[in-house]
Amino acid sequence: MLVASVLMTVVASTLLKIGGRAINFEGGIMAIAIGYMTTPLIITGFAFYALAAFIWIYCLSQFDLSYVTFVSSIQYIFMILVSIMIFHEQISAMKWAGCVFIMIGVILWLRG
Repeated sequence: MLVASVLMTVVASTLLKIGGRAINFEGGIMAIAIGYMTTPLIITGFAFYALAAFIWIYCLSQFDLSYVTFVSSIQYIFMILVSIMIFHEQISAMKWAGCVFIMIGVILWLRG
């Protein structure tokens, strides 16, 4: 369930980024808000976030907060993969090293 929540959060972020590209930011705040409320990808992204939040609450009720929070940090890796594969972003060696250190820390924490 926890991994499902994390994956849904990654999907939600991806949909919001793609949907946000379709919004015209030239108008006033109301025009932007209407753009958000009428863009299917943004609506779907928010729906994924909502579902992920409900699953997250379930996970919090079943496991220790510290465990759930640390395991959810796998989201960093998934987001980098999405950034590379979908958005063709360049990830520097320093950023990769940072993720490796975070994951090593999570593994050590979970085993400790």
